Amino acid sequence: MNGDAIRYESDQFKATAGYGARKRNLQLVFFDAQYPEPEQTTDSLPSVESQTMSALERVEAAVERSGIDLDDVLRTTVYTTDLDRIDAIESAYDAYFDARRPAMTVVGVSELPNDAAVQIEATGVKR
Repeated sequence: MNGDAIRYESDQFKATAGYGARKRNLQLVFFDAQYPEPEQTTDSLPSVESQTMSALERVEAAVERSGIDLDDVLRTTVYTTDLDRIDAIESAYDAYFDARRPAMTVVGVSELPNDAAVQIEATGVKR
């Protein structure tokens, strides 16, 4: 484990009280799938890394429109047509998110719109 994930729980599981207290003033925000700009996919077929960066820029724009920060994004799901390029996707994430990178799940798919190599969904929290 790299130490990036910190979990605070004051609630330890007990046989008589299986449900713990949670901070209540939070609201999850879900962001629809974001693709790279269309001209970055069909015309010149740039690298998976540059397509990931483009999709992340679109995620950031959606996040800002919702009134939260990129630091409030907790989780992303990346759909990719090229599972052999996970290193390139992770490299783009490392470059895009300085110190605090959200949790990421990568899912392989056979095809995406506009011949894109990546699509990114995100979940954030409004405090």
